[in-house]
Amino acid sequence: MSSIIQLGNFDKLAKAYRESRPGYSKEIIFLLKSLLSSRKQKITSLDLGSGTGLFTKEISKISKQVIGVELSKEMIANAYKIGNVRYLNSSADNIKLKKKFDVFSSASCFHWFDNSKITKLVNTNLKDNGFFIICYNSRKISSNSFLKKVEKKIYNLNKKFKSRISSGQSKFVKKKINDFMKKSKLRGPIYFEFTHFEKFSKKRYFTVWESSNEFRNKLGNENYKIFLKWLNSNFPKKGINAEYVNKCWLLQKTS
Repeated sequence: MSSIIQLGNFDKLAKAYRESRPGYSKEIIFLLKSLLSSRKQKITSLDLGSGTGLFTKEISKISKQVIGVELSKEMIANAYKIGNVRYLNSSADNIKLKKKFDVFSSASCFHWFDNSKITKLVNTNLKDNGFFIICYNSRKISSNSFLKKVEKKIYNLNKKFKSRISSGQSKFVKKKINDFMKKSKLRGPIYFEFTHFEKFSKKRYFTVWESSNEFRNKLGNENYKIFLKWLNSNFPKKGINAEYVNKCWLLQKTS
């Protein structure tokens, strides 16, 4: 469980991702469906950095076809297998496709991409009036007393985590999205939030931390072992009901 994890390499974490990671609010797909309701044919979608397909399976509900683009072969091996979804093992920065799509999506991974290369992909493969939705899924720690204790423990183990913040809440991501908007000349972004709750048993909660690449890398292997031991002793017997905030940026390609 506590093997050393290389930052940015998700191969060893794929199974844990599939088993534990939280999904996204159903309201995101409901909103997209409303925006696309005037289109006569079912839409086609391109999900960049699809991972194990958490967001891919949601977008597939309103799509005729979805292509999930994922760099990690292990993530694809552990991904949701859905009839109208096809996964391509490739970097989103370097993918080359002949067809155009109604929707591009990127869920909790846009910070890994090269803005100039994704702009080129948008110019080539996103239809006129098509949408690009960028989402991040962040735990709302302030609403749960146990989660606040977890953060305190992390800070005590490694002072570098005093500034610990999820990607979707970081200034870096906001700046990156604004830079992408200027480069791509997409209209927007329109920003919106939805919240939802996820129930975590002890097993699922432990597996979430097992799947956290950046956290494990920065905390270090020995501190990670200490952290797991503390969790084992302090996790609530009834589990926890964690609140998640889905932060979304919606952009549109205009003709």
